[in-house]
Amino acid sequence: MIKTVILSMFLPILAGGGLVALCWLLPPLRKWKWLSGVTYGLGLAVGGFASFAAENGIPEFPPTERMQWLGLSAVLAAIFAIFGSATGQPGKERSWPSTEFFAVLAGAVVACLPFLVQWAGGELRPYFSGAGPADQIAMGLAVTVGFLALDRIAESRQGVTLPLVLFITFAGLAPIADAASWITLTFLFAVAAGISLIAAIAARFGGSPSIGRGGLLAAIVLLVFLPAAGYRQTYGEFPWWTWGMAAAAPLILLPLEHPWFGKLPAWGGLALRLVLVAAIVGTAVLIALQLGSGADAANDYGGFN
Repeated sequence: MIKTVILSMFLPILAGGGLVALCWLLPPLRKWKWLSGVTYGLGLAVGGFASFAAENGIPEFPPTERMQWLGLSAVLAAIFAIFGSATGQPGKERSWPSTEFFAVLAGAVVACLPFLVQWAGGELRPYFSGAGPADQIAMGLAVTVGFLALDRIAESRQGVTLPLVLFITFAGLAPIADAASWITLTFLFAVAAGISLIAAIAARFGGSPSIGRGGLLAAIVLLVFLPAAGYRQTYGEFPWWTWGMAAAAPLILLPLEHPWFGKLPAWGGLALRLVLVAAIVGTAVLIALQLGSGADAANDYGGFN
């Protein structure tokens, strides 16, 4: 068990977090704005892929098991991190319709990826058990809307704010996945949380960089794919909206951009944001833990049966 924890959690955190720390703390790398804006997303992708591969092997494409979508979602996050950063820095190089077009394109890829798998020679199969076209469309819309909504936050809240918010969000989803008795998913959330915490520390001492549009989109992709997998592939006895409540917690930052909250001191504004996010995520965790989980035998992690 100790070896599994080391390979599936600690080493992926060091790999992804180390990448973020190097790019945000080393002066020669920190000067590259494009690299600074993409590195958080790549860190999440590297850590997530390494964690999945350590426990389940390299995922195939087209996937032969539903669980392989978890590893492939990390690949998708890396691709989106690179192309998302090409639209410029949040709020500064924004020219319609490049950002909006890319947001819609990213959502369309997520919604249509199973059809692309069929085109690549595989069978037409939804992402997860019981999912259908409506689920895929909902996932695509969540990616598009989440990216466009939080782009403003990535612009105005550079530095530690978003990494800490994402740390709280991913860290809260880990015990929910554990309550659903899915250890692979638990590790993935824990790895994303650890990388986000390292990113917050690096941002504190690295000149308050932004996670960039690439990093933002990579985080949103994981916050859509992983909770959707947790809801569809497990049968925890807590309500389905528990996953969504925790994953959508960063959206509470939007009303806090009202000018009235700008009158607060910097530390007060940061504390208020973190407390509200933690309250939402914590409530979801308490619901999941209190209601318990379904039996392991009921979970459907694997084939497309």
